[in-house]
Amino acid sequence: LALLREQALQRYRAATKTSTSGTSEYEAMLQADARFVREAEAATRAEGGSSNWDYSSERSYLQSVMNSIAESGKKALDVQLKSAQQQQTAMQFLQQQQQMIQQLQMQLYGQTSPWNIGVAYRIPDTNFNLQGSYQQGKANIQLSCVPDEYAPFLGPNGFTNGVGPGNLGLSLNLSV
Repeated sequence: LALLREQALQRYRAATKTSTSGTSEYEAMLQADARFVREAEAATRAEGGSSNWDYSSERSYLQSVMNSIAESGKKALDVQLKSAQQQQTAMQFLQQQQQMIQQLQMQLYGQTSPWNIGVAYRIPDTNFNLQGSYQQGKANIQLSCVPDEYAPFLGPNGFTNGVGPGNLGLSLNLSV
């Protein structure tokens, strides 16, 4: 009987894990219990013999184990749902905060421009790099000293004497 109980429990676990079969936990529990009863009745001796075998204790144990498995699965699902709800609440809060920050920026700085542009120019035969950018309605100019490690590879005059791809950079970002 213990072997039949374990087989019924394994069938129940397999049926609850495979959600593609379309059976709910309750239906799987009923099927496992009914199969256990059929097999246990076939395995027990007839009542007319010298000893009377009873499978009610095995059946009640099987039912209690299946109920505890179903409860733990339900608790795990509840925890997952609660966690997902907390994440959704946190995301909504962060989106509201982001909207408030954007509104405050618009109040402080006025309407922001959708244009973002950046330009860089390396002054020939020097280590100076001039960079300019326009972003969110603000202009920025920067002069930096950057040594050219590749100058010896270019020769005495470089490839060109003028503005070329080696000493001019341009980037443009348009936000709509």
